[in-house]
Amino acid sequence: MSIYSFCSVQSAYPQTGNWKKYDDIKFSFLYPPEWILNGTRLYDNGVTETTLTNPNSSRMKVSLVYNPKDSSLDSEDGKPVALTSVLKVLEDQAAVDYINFSSTGKFPHKYSIQNHPSVSDIVDYEKVKGRTGKMLLLYSKVGDTDTIQFTFADSKRSFYKQLPVISAIIKSVIIK
Repeated sequence: MSIYSFCSVQSAYPQTGNWKKYDDIKFSFLYPPEWILNGTRLYDNGVTETTLTNPNSSRMKVSLVYNPKDSSLDSEDGKPVALTSVLKVLEDQAAVDYINFSSTGKFPHKYSIQNHPSVSDIVDYEKVKGRTGKMLLLYSKVGDTDTIQFTFADSKRSFYKQLPVISAIIKSVIIK
């Protein structure tokens, strides 16, 4: 005789009913009530960057960057640019700030924003000698020229523990 516990399966995904809502003219998302919205920066080129932190973690950071008219999608020959190529360029640009920064190749298409064309990757990194971590990078094309980039970074020990919460945040993102 087998007994299955459905409670443990359901608890793997957080309930978002009491979460706070971030809402601006370009996008919105839900986040846990104890997390801190560190602010939104609006750049001259129209790029919006919003960051979150978890006060119970000294290393966890979440960032959402909405980029209207993203030049990364422009090609010289007029053909569509592969999102995997854009993600690779973003990873190469980020790598210069780290001692080690290497793609794991895990979950290349698992995460998406509202079913928009998306690519994702998990990266192992070391920023300071001995301080290793993992990062989830998600890049989505939202419309013909706009993109949104979602980044989650945390220590290796906490990364997978926080991933269900991060997945719920990603699923809550609405592009307007």
